[in-house]
Amino acid sequence: MERFLIVLFAAVGGGMIAAQAPINARLRLSVGSPMLSAALSFAVGTVALAVGVLATGALEGVRQAGSAPWWAWLGGLAGAMLVTASLIAAPRLGATTTFVAIISGQVLVAVILDRFGWLGLSARPLTTERLLALVMMLGALALLLRE
Repeated sequence: MERFLIVLFAAVGGGMIAAQAPINARLRLSVGSPMLSAALSFAVGTVALAVGVLATGALEGVRQAGSAPWWAWLGGLAGAMLVTASLIAAPRLGATTTFVAIISGQVLVAVILDRFGWLGLSARPLTTERLLALVMMLGALALLLRE
């Protein structure tokens, strides 16, 4: 049951990201800049996260933040890239093609990270199933780009 709930939570998060692209793209029309739109989106997210941190008492963990490896600080950069790329791509490609492209990139990088156990992950073999999942994602993207 726990695994199902984790998958469900991840799927809901993914769904929210799909909605975020057109939301941020609309904000971009109002403010005139993809970078400003992304920054405003992150500002709202930062406030929401600050409330969550304060509500859960997680602020105490800030003392250990300096012990994280250098690459652990790149998550915000990755998130900024995702938000900016999606808000630029969604109006031009549509939500479906944009997110199949994003998910294809995610699956490709995930396969590499899993294979070599990089960024603190346990190494997982490149199985036929994993390779087939990647090929199917890239095939879906190729089909969508033919439209």
